[in-house]
Formats: sequence, structure tokens, C-alpha cells
Amino acid sequence: MLALKSSLCGGVFSAHAATCDHSTPGVKALYWGDLHVHTAYSLDGYAFGAIATPKEAYAFAKGQPLRLADGTTTSLERPLDFAAVTDHGETYDVMYACTDPLYIDNAYCKAIRDGRNSKGKLARHIFNNYLLPLVSDSPPQPARFCGQDSLDCAAASASQWRRTQFAANEANEPCAFTALIGYEWTPSPGGRHWHRNVIYRSERVPQQVFDYIRYPRVGALWQALAAACKVEDGCDALTIPHNINWADGGTFEVERAPEAELAARARFERLAEIHQEKGNSECLPKNRNDAGIDCAFERLVTNSAKERLTGHEDLTDAQIWANARSSYYRTLLGRGLAAYASSGGERNPLMLGAIGSTDTHFGTAGKVSSDDFFGGISSLWLTDEERLGASGYNPGGLVAVWAAENTRAAIFDALKARSAYATSGPRIRLRFGVGAANACEQAAPKFAPFMGELLDGIESPTFTVQAARDRQRLVRVDLIKGSLANGEYRERTLVLADFADGRDTLCVSWRDPNYDPASPAFWYARVLEQPTPRWTKHLCQRSGLCDQFPDQDVMVQQRAWSSPIWRLP
Repeated sequence: MLALKSSLCGGVFSAHAATCDHSTPGVKALYWGDLHVHTAYSLDGYAFGAIATPKEAYAFAKGQPLRLADGTTTSLERPLDFAAVTDHGETYDVMYACTDPLYIDNAYCKAIRDGRNSKGKLARHIFNNYLLPLVSDSPPQPARFCGQDSLDCAAASASQWRRTQFAANEANEPCAFTALIGYEWTPSPGGRHWHRNVIYRSERVPQQVFDYIRYPRVGALWQALAAACKVEDGCDALTIPHNINWADGGTFEVERAPEAELAARARFERLAEIHQEKGNSECLPKNRNDAGIDCAFERLVTNSAKERLTGHEDLTDAQIWANARSSYYRTLLGRGLAAYASSGGERNPLMLGAIGSTDTHFGTAGKVSSDDFFGGISSLWLTDEERLGASGYNPGGLVAVWAAENTRAAIFDALKARSAYATSGPRIRLRFGVGAANACEQAAPKFAPFMGELLDGIESPTFTVQAARDRQRLVRVDLIKGSLANGEYRERTLVLADFADGRDTLCVSWRDPNYDPASPAFWYARVLEQPTPRWTKHLCQRSGLCDQFPDQDVMVQQRAWSSPIWRLP
């Protein structure tokens, strides 16, 4: 019988109150990371060819080469400062047992291994018939093999969770590299993605993962975290929604949620991942036929799992579009303002800072280069023609944090404070805040407050965006404002600066002429690079297929998004 003793919170590794030699009290430095990384511990990654373990994923994030199942080797040109491996908690038991020689003859496990060994030919079958039932059925049911052959799935899951913790604790190097402990809570009812990454502050974590199978509502997840992860015991956690472009409006029903759930959301849900390999989640236009550039970047609304599981919906096209749009990042910020107003100013439950990450399923944390991206989770064994014919995915993004130092506590606390921002891959250096009208004329502009905070006591704020290029020059600065006045939500995208020849550095200040201190509002900045080849252009040029796929021979403008500043009167 497979049954290993569960560990208590913590382990042999203890937290250190590190003060890094190069850190300066009161001064924040910029650190780059990826908080959404899958390995062979995730059933879908395993089925499609992932061979990297969490240990190898952290090593890759630090700069070590990684060999993929197709025999190629890849590495990061610029290592990360921090990362979190976030494998699907729902398949911890399956992956622990089905990779154990003891269960080599178990039919359920053998089918999964056969799918893995088929070089992609059976991977979609494993995804549809072994993963989707675990994350999409409502109510969810455990894997079919649980209880067979004296298999204790709870013990198997706990053992895999300990392996995950050990890999992170072993990789963590205070002041040099931060390895955060985490996993993914993966509800996909009807194929809709209501996913969250659960990220812990320290090595003090609960004994088990709170997965969708046993905790099928986001409120139940928060309730379990509140009970098992107490700050006074050295444990703290964040839940970060991602792939919200496929959420179809679900799990953000703040308009009808009980007060206890709103309070839990405000505690745990302080960030949203707005860019990853499955598309950009910043915004959708109200009109589906709107061809404007504001919300056109890496748009991917097609979700094959939803099409397969939900099928035809008895809704108009306008209703389907409105449902999809309701869970995009910018719409959620507006819903937060409305919830704040309807609560009489008690709480905004959707104060979400912005981060990016990859959602890689091959352990390649932080690999956002466009020149050798091969198309996402299901593309490892495809031909170049097949990859260009299924080109919706992109390499994903990164999360940047302004933190006191590179330690678990400092990185987590910066994330929790929303002192963070998102990019679609480049390492654009970005600051956004409120300061003096002549802030850009100062040698060292000072912004107060910093992104992610509240604007209070200022009659006529001047917003300042300061940025420095990565490898491409910067060409545009946008400011997005959402406000609520007399019960009506309004949203504007303003171009603050447009530099035809690009800039290496920029500083732009703007005073809001329509600022109303009595109206709830948010503001965030967006900075765009000069156009560069999309990954599909690199691929079609390299393979000589651009004439055959002219729609893939395109340029894109990579970008960065700040976390918002809010006014909540």
C-alpha cells in the first residue's frame, strides 16, 4: 500500500532573515521572475513531452541548460532572479503513482505512460480523457485509479507536494535566487479556466495542496488557506488568477458574494496574471468587430477545451462576447470600482496588480525569446508547417517586482503590496506613480505613492511614467483610466507620448484634467517597444515557409503594464 507519512508545515529548511550585502535600507531594486511554471509533475506537461522535474526547472531559471524530450537543448541567456514551480495540484497523486515502477501494470497508469511515449500522437487523448475529467467535472471526482491496488491517493499527493517543496527549498539561495513554493489550483468547469496559482511566502506551508477535486470553489480554497496558513505561524499565501481571457466571467462574482468571501478575496487575491502563453488578458473591446489596436495584442479567445465540453451555447454572439469580456483584467478593475461604490465605500474586492509569466509546461522558466519558441504545450513534436497552422500561443511574459532584496520574504511582500508589473517578455524598466508637476525635470524623479497603492489627499494629481528600454527602443506611452461617476463606468485610453524614432529612456508626466476626488477611479500605464518579429515570423523565415503562411509573417509590439493606482474616496 502506498502510504507515506505526511509532513507538518515547514521542514528541515528554516527561513533566514537575510539582509543582503548589496541592499540599501529604504531603496528598492528591480527583480525579474516567472510565477507560472509547469514540469513533468503536471499530467498535461508529462503527456505532451515534458521531462524536466521541479529541480531542473529551478536550475534552468538560474541559467543551466535543459534538454528537452526531442533531443534539443535550450537555456536562458539572462537568468531569472526568482521563480515558482506551479504544477497542477489535482494531478499530484496521479503523477506520483504512475511514475512509480510499482504501478507499471496498472491500466490507468499504463495508458498515461503510453501517451507520453507516443511523441505526441496520443497526448491529446490523455489530455482529454485523463486530465480534463479531473479539472472540469462538476462536482469533481478523483482519478479513477484511486483506491485500486490499495492505492492511497491522499498519501501520493502529499508525497508529491513534499517533493515540490524540497526542490524549491534546495534551489532557494537568499540574496542570489528566490525559489518560491507554489502549485496550481485548476478548476476548468465546461472548459472555462478559473485557475489560480497559489504562492507561499516561506517554507512554512500546509501539509497538503488544496486542489479543485476537494476544494471546488474559490471560496473554499481561500477558507482552507485561511485555516491552514496563518501569518502568526509564519505562513502567508497569495492566489493569482491567470488565463482570465478564458475564464468566461467565472469566479469573479463579487456583486453577489457574501462578506466573508469578499474579505478572503481581498486578503489573498491581490494580483492577476495578464499575459502568458495562452494569450493576453488585458482587455477586449465592447464591440467584437472593433479592429482598434488598444485591445488587439496577442488576442486568443478560442478555447478548444470549452468548445469540446460546453459546445453550443444558447446565447447571442453579443452575450457570448460580453461573458468573455467580463473577466478580462481591465473589466475586472471596473467591476471592482462598482463593487466598492455599491458597498458604500467599504471595500474594493478587485484591487488587482498586474503580473506576467510564461505558463510553460516544459520547465523552461522565464524562456520568453521569440526566435526559438516552438508553439506551446502541444507543439513539441509538430512539424514547422503544423506549428504555423496553430499559431495562437506566444512565448509568454515576465513579472517584475520592486523589492528591498532578493529573498523569499522581500519578493513575496513586494508582490503582496502590488509593487509589481507585467511585461510580455522584454525587461523594460518601469516606474509609475504620482509626483510633482515637474517630476520629469528632476534629476531623480520621486513618485508617491508607487504603483499598486492608493491615491489620497491630492487635489490635482500628476501621473508620471518613467521607463528604460531593454533591447528595443520605446515608442509609446499609454495611460488607461477607469472611473465611476453617478453610477456610470467610463474607460479611456490616452496616448501620453509617441516617439517615432524611439527612446532609450523616457519620462512623461500628465495631469488628469478630469480628476474628481469624489469618484472611484484607477489609472495604469502601458509602455510599448518598437515592432519586432513575432515568433511565427522567425519560424517561417527560418523554415522558408513565409510565402505559404503570409499571415504569420508579422511584427508585434512587445510591452509592459504597470499595476494600477486607485482612488477610493
